[in-house]
Amino acid sequence: MTLCFKANGKPDLSAIPDWLAVEFSFAAKEPYFYSVRVVPEIVDVALVLGTLEHDGTPSGWIAHLQNLGFEDVVQVSCREFFCPRADRDR
Repeated sequence: MTLCFKANGKPDLSAIPDWLAVEFSFAAKEPYFYSVRVVPEIVDVALVLGTLEHDGTPSGWIAHLQNLGFEDVVQVSCREFFCPRADRDR
């Protein structure tokens, strides 16, 4: 299952692990500046290899993102994450 979040803050983008897809939002009306998607294919491998210890819950991911420097992390529907781009590219 893919989990998606919106967040702001000042994370060190060079330290973002491969299991997270992070995009900066330039939309002025957006209260959150980052869209973050958990990449399940990479998470599964990281869990098996032991490079990631995680319980897989949304609250666990929020804590993980906060540890990376994100603030005001809110889980959102992945439809919200993908639909604006799909509408724009038509």
